[in-house]
Amino acid sequence: MSTAAPPRPDLLIRPAHLAGPEETDIVFLLASEHGWFRPFNAPADLVLISPQEGLALTRQDRQWTVAGPGGWTVRFCDRAPVEVPYALIAAAQEAETAPTASAGPATGHTATVLLMESGWSGFNRDGYRLVAAPDRRAALSWPDTAPDPGPILTAAARTGVWTVEFSRSAPDYLLTAATAALLRPVPRRPEQIPEQFPHLVRAAPLNAHRSGDGPMGRTTAARAHGIASHPALRYLPPPTSPPSTVHYGPAGPARPRQDPR
Repeated sequence: MSTAAPPRPDLLIRPAHLAGPEETDIVFLLASEHGWFRPFNAPADLVLISPQEGLALTRQDRQWTVAGPGGWTVRFCDRAPVEVPYALIAAAQEAETAPTASAGPATGHTATVLLMESGWSGFNRDGYRLVAAPDRRAALSWPDTAPDPGPILTAAARTGVWTVEFSRSAPDYLLTAATAALLRPVPRRPEQIPEQFPHLVRAAPLNAHRSGDGPMGRTTAARAHGIASHPALRYLPPPTSPPSTVHYGPAGPARPRQDPR
């Protein structure tokens, strides 16, 4: 087995929801950087528990589930940009070791403000409350059904979509942490940029002091599964014309150009 370090990312990609899942093994990351472990004689679907043993990460039917005190859950698939589940799991672990009074169930108020301030738009359509990205390829949504299953972050992937689904009782700070991570640019290598979105993805060189030396840049091993498309994206309004973008391939950036639509 090769022990060579993985290629270092040299680009920052926006928007993160179209950047692809990256090649970070979140299990290795949690175990090596955060002390998560697998108990002896654990059930087959239990992957890891947190050091305080209040959080559990399981995997079944190509979906990951983070479960916490009181029965809340967050489910995500392998197609999600790893920065999003990592941010919410890190927030859950931080709250586990230093509980705060702001652990109320998900309302999405803070997440909605963050998204709206970043140019996302709110809609009510066909049984969904939506906050949609400018490119209409991502949304924060709540199905208007009883009982309300909780908010969902959804976006286009290389095939189908990726989703992060929060139970109604999941602490609101988890959705806020995931949303904040989604709004930041993410490091990727040129060949990781999804070819399906050349006119929507923007790339910029990664500064030397952000060269992937943190835990997200050191971990290895890719996972490449996914789940079926979520219906929330079917109800988004038509996309608006995106701003001028930079088309990037392995050979380097091309000249900026306007979207032809």
